[in-house]
Amino acid sequence: MGFSSGTENLVYQPGYADFYLKSQYGIFPQEHRSLAGASLLNMIMVDQQRHDFSDPAVSELIVSFPVVSAPCSYAWDMGFGWSSVRSQAGDLIVVPPHTESRWRVSGARRLLVFAIPVEIVRKVLGPECPADLTSAFETISGSSRPDALTQQVMLKLWEMGRGEEPPSRIMAESVLTTLVCQVLSLSQGAAETAGSGAMPPRNMKRLIEYVDAHLHEDIGLAELAEIAGWGVRHFARVFQQTMGQTPHRWVMDRRVSRAKYLLTQREMSLAEIAFTCGFADQSHFTTCFRRSTGFTPLRWRNGGFSGA
Repeated sequence: MGFSSGTENLVYQPGYADFYLKSQYGIFPQEHRSLAGASLLNMIMVDQQRHDFSDPAVSELIVSFPVVSAPCSYAWDMGFGWSSVRSQAGDLIVVPPHTESRWRVSGARRLLVFAIPVEIVRKVLGPECPADLTSAFETISGSSRPDALTQQVMLKLWEMGRGEEPPSRIMAESVLTTLVCQVLSLSQGAAETAGSGAMPPRNMKRLIEYVDAHLHEDIGLAELAEIAGWGVRHFARVFQQTMGQTPHRWVMDRRVSRAKYLLTQREMSLAEIAFTCGFADQSHFTTCFRRSTGFTPLRWRNGGFSGA
């Protein structure tokens, strides 16, 4: 299957399908197909069982859905916290290009997985292709409700890859184009629905990484807004709507969370922990910690609240 007079010369490094065969996923029964023997679109039908696996970032758009699912739940983390849902047949599951992810699945399910190289996504979308494909598909990253058209197109492509009668290049391109355009349309629709009322996961990830790396410092609202790429007023409003608390309260909670961990390690004094976590002094540390947990730091340490 080609997408232009030069597609045949494109060379793709081993991607998600190769990873799937050689990683822990290799223990699951799975069938791999590609269209007309090409490596441009790799498809996997896999019978998964309970697992907790990590996936690497690849230069491919990963689109999948459970064809059949036992009563179970699954959770994912793409760098900005865990999300969890009950598994149901047809759930649309998307991992944007260049995105690491971790998955916890509590039961059995048959999953149809497509790995579409970013080069092909760009060729399919042409001049309308977003410059940043990671951000373009981020609003539906993880799991979302079933989409009938996406399911139908993916099942059609899967059947076309059986190899008994290779499909025509034009037909294969047309069906794949429909798939890519539909997934992008769903993502754009989700972004419009969210509007300015939700913090994009990508922005939240940047904030978490920055705050955790600078907890020992004084972190101001303007500083956080700049990292998010917004004005202070807009940032404060969107953050409150998304997180249900002010940026200041959120930063303080992360300071307390880090302090909890350090208290369980018993390697640092209370004064050292206060400094490391960015509290003004030990007295300030004690006040904030008690307000958050109901205990003083010393009581927490001596009480053995490990992992709380």
